[in-house]
Amino acid sequence: MILLELSKVGEQELGLTGGKAGNLANMIASGFDVPPGFVVPVTEYDRFIKDTGLDVKISALLEKLDFEDPAAVERTCRQIRESIVGHPARDELAKEIGSSTSGKGLWAVRSSAIAEDLADASFAGQQDTYLNVRPDSVMEHVRRCWASYWNERAVTYRHDNQVPQLRTGIAVLVQRMVTADRSGIMFTRDPVDGKEEVIIEASFGLGEAIASGIVTPDRYVCGENGKVRQRQVNRKQKAVFLAENKMEPVELEEARQNVAALNDHEAEGIAALGKRLETHFGTPQDVEWAMEGGKVFLLQSRPITTLTKDRTLWTRAYGDEYWADVTSPLFFSLLGEYLTEYVNREGSRIMGYNDLTGKDLIMVHKAHIYFNCEVLEEVFTYNPKFSRTKELLNYFPVKDQERIGNADTKLMKRVVAEVRIAVLDRDGMITRTYKAYDRWAKSFLEEMAPYDAMDLTRLSDAQLHEEFRKMEQAFLKHYRLIRYGMVTHSIGMNLIIKRWLESWLDDRSGELYSKVISGLKGNKTIETNIALAKLAAKANADHYVQDKLRTLPPAHFLKEMKDESAMMDFEKAFNDFLKVYGQRSHTREIYFPRWRDDPTMVVNILKALMDAPDLDLEKMEQEKVQERLQAEKDILDRIGRLEYGGPKKLAFKIVLHYAQIYLMFRENQRFYLDHQLYRLRRLFMEYGRRFKERGWVDSQMDIFFLSKEEIFAAENGKQEDMKAKIEPRKKDFERWKDKLPPKFVRGNAEFDDTIVWQGDVLKITGTSASPGTFTGLVRVVDTIEQLGQVGDDEILVTSNTDPGWTAVFSKIGGLITETGGILSHGAVVSREYGIPAVTAVKGATKIFKTGQRITLDGNEGTIYVSESD
Repeated sequence: MILLELSKVGEQELGLTGGKAGNLANMIASGFDVPPGFVVPVTEYDRFIKDTGLDVKISALLEKLDFEDPAAVERTCRQIRESIVGHPARDELAKEIGSSTSGKGLWAVRSSAIAEDLADASFAGQQDTYLNVRPDSVMEHVRRCWASYWNERAVTYRHDNQVPQLRTGIAVLVQRMVTADRSGIMFTRDPVDGKEEVIIEASFGLGEAIASGIVTPDRYVCGENGKVRQRQVNRKQKAVFLAENKMEPVELEEARQNVAALNDHEAEGIAALGKRLETHFGTPQDVEWAMEGGKVFLLQSRPITTLTKDRTLWTRAYGDEYWADVTSPLFFSLLGEYLTEYVNREGSRIMGYNDLTGKDLIMVHKAHIYFNCEVLEEVFTYNPKFSRTKELLNYFPVKDQERIGNADTKLMKRVVAEVRIAVLDRDGMITRTYKAYDRWAKSFLEEMAPYDAMDLTRLSDAQLHEEFRKMEQAFLKHYRLIRYGMVTHSIGMNLIIKRWLESWLDDRSGELYSKVISGLKGNKTIETNIALAKLAAKANADHYVQDKLRTLPPAHFLKEMKDESAMMDFEKAFNDFLKVYGQRSHTREIYFPRWRDDPTMVVNILKALMDAPDLDLEKMEQEKVQERLQAEKDILDRIGRLEYGGPKKLAFKIVLHYAQIYLMFRENQRFYLDHQLYRLRRLFMEYGRRFKERGWVDSQMDIFFLSKEEIFAAENGKQEDMKAKIEPRKKDFERWKDKLPPKFVRGNAEFDDTIVWQGDVLKITGTSASPGTFTGLVRVVDTIEQLGQVGDDEILVTSNTDPGWTAVFSKIGGLITETGGILSHGAVVSREYGIPAVTAVKGATKIFKTGQRITLDGNEGTIYVSESD
């Protein structure tokens, strides 16, 4: 006998049946009601692959497959699947399946992969399931399940998780279809926050209606006592019922659409069944169930993969303000340590915030930085409630924002903290931090002059390490000052001003706030943009340079600029620009080159500016200064006429003074951070060159996929298998380089909040970053090389905008970014140029399409897209 009867599968057969079938067999043996059926063991798949010669063919196809090419993966997988479906199975198997299913109704044919549900490589959901299959079609659908082992997702998943493609295989589970009048899913523990409660979702007919999303199921929550404590009955317009080879939804009669799928007694019975399963397996379960004639059948039960012992909530939103880019292991070991040790722990010890010193501040998830919500929430409670604005609360999930916003202020701790700063770290006082930073910045560049002149290739390993140590000591003061200037002083003062303007002068749109923080002198990002605009104007004024810039690829242009005497004057201006601003780039991440490392990036920006409106940015900036000064005068006059106008006016004037100073502090610290990153990158590129020369790594760039600790250990003779470490890290980096993972992570669960339909209009919510509204065409830009495609008055949609992007802001009509807040670079420069901006819109580069017409509301932080568009 070939087939294994499900009810008789024991532990000795688990290697033949796969995880799903083995789990159901375990449940039957323990007395749970599971639909009867049988398993086509994995040995039949293996025999089929060998007998047909497909094992040799598949191996040859995989040998030459480039897994980095999605189109090639799709073609290869389709070719393998077609080959499997096109070959008949052996007669003995087909006959046995036929005799086991004939005349016994409809069947479910389900994949049960041998590698499925492993703790280290979960394959759940990667292969296919077929429902409502007629007996004479079961064999065909078994072959389809075999073929589904070669779905693109499954093949890529195995490749990425280093599971051999041909060593494992797939069993097929065949079960009698339950004539379900109701069905659904159940979690025996809340999968998001781990609460001790059972969550049940239910609808009419088969569970396919829920799985495919064609209905919003009813929801029941049973407390620890097993009783329903919360229910939500939704309108269920459609359902899927048992029908031969058909899975088409049918319209439910009107009277039934708003009827609860379960009564409380039934829901409590299903919850009790779930708790039995949890006890049986010893861990919370994710359960699929179906009800036939009042009897509940269990279709599947597996551990809830999102639960971990660590329930810490992490947010990417705060990282969007300071560290939004994809992150390499090397950069995390550098900046991550400086933020954790010198900004958080050392700063918290000085201020007496002892609750924060022992907690992790940041982690890396999918190559992006997440901040610990517990730390951020604790910091919030040290500041007054009026400073906890909507923009700051956006760092947290919507359901937590009201609680955090209304939490009691630890006022005495805050007062004591200021006293401790005045005694223990006087440069942290708001009156001194910016002055101390200006002194540090000047001295840092002076200290770096000898390093900049060095030929690093001539240094010994010990000397190179010593240069790193000296450089690190020189720039640590940066972090010891930004811990005050970036958070307490900059965010605190600016959000107080914003709140006062809203409360006192009804500035809901943020227009007044935008005016008083624009046109501030000494903004390094604006200075960079003006310098770029001047360089573009110089190119435009020389017809020869202009023609070369328009027609040549960037690398060719640079070569001709160097070789041709006709461009000597422009070459000097170009090199002078790089001397001052060459440390900048489109990202903080040091894996990517700076402008001085790769001047083609500057050429691309100049190309984008060639056809921009002929604007005098210096004149615009002077006009912004005058507009700000007039706005300040008008605002102070209006405040003076309010009740208690005199004290309010004085307080506003003082706080505004520091809000403006520390907004510039926030912008300009990035300029000097770029100076650090340029020099760090140069140093570690030298390590990369040496490691490649010694055969420790395959490429100089591989150095960025080791931590600094691993690099220094290798330098001192402790070389582990670095190549084995580098490969998976590099893949993770590449996979998430151009994608944003979800905003929040708790345990293994990820989630977002943002998108809402209002009738036929999609309302997408982010953070209001620059006031105004604009309706226009979208231009999605994924890389800085695409900046040249941006047209006049288009709405630029991109992941984030570092200083290298903002040069084109003078020509666009609006800005949408996936990351950032009201004090991000994109927001600051948008306000300078008077364009509406909305930041922190998760998935913006995927939601919007180039050429799509949308309305951008920078006042409310929303974007509207009509379904007809």
